[in-house]
Amino acid sequence: MNKPETDGADWILKAMVAVAGSDGQIDESETDLIQQVYLDQSGRTLTADEVSRTAEAAKGDLIAEFAAAAKVLDQNTKEEMIRAAYLVLLADDRIAGEERKKLKDIAAALQIPEIHFGAILEDLALWLAKARS
Repeated sequence: MNKPETDGADWILKAMVAVAGSDGQIDESETDLIQQVYLDQSGRTLTADEVSRTAEAAKGDLIAEFAAAAKVLDQNTKEEMIRAAYLVLLADDRIAGEERKKLKDIAAALQIPEIHFGAILEDLALWLAKARS
């Protein structure tokens, strides 16, 4: 049985709201970025209400869900989850300790080695620097 095309995008969405909400709230800039990344990944639009509902649903133990999903998700989807979540972490121009910890916890649950996690963030930082210049 084939998985739906949006399966990866939905996991990416969960990772983004988990990191964005880890400091207690998801602000407007984070919501906007979540909507944009989801559109890029899935081709579907997401309303602010849908982001809020996903965030409410994500208040449970998502780390356990990510650990279970790690067995079936491909490496590319796992990396996109980390990239997208990191972008959201940067959206409000401040990195809260809770957000950084949540991102590391997600990477660990997805069985992404620490060195690979660092490389993903480094590549993204280089990409962002080029995009801004």
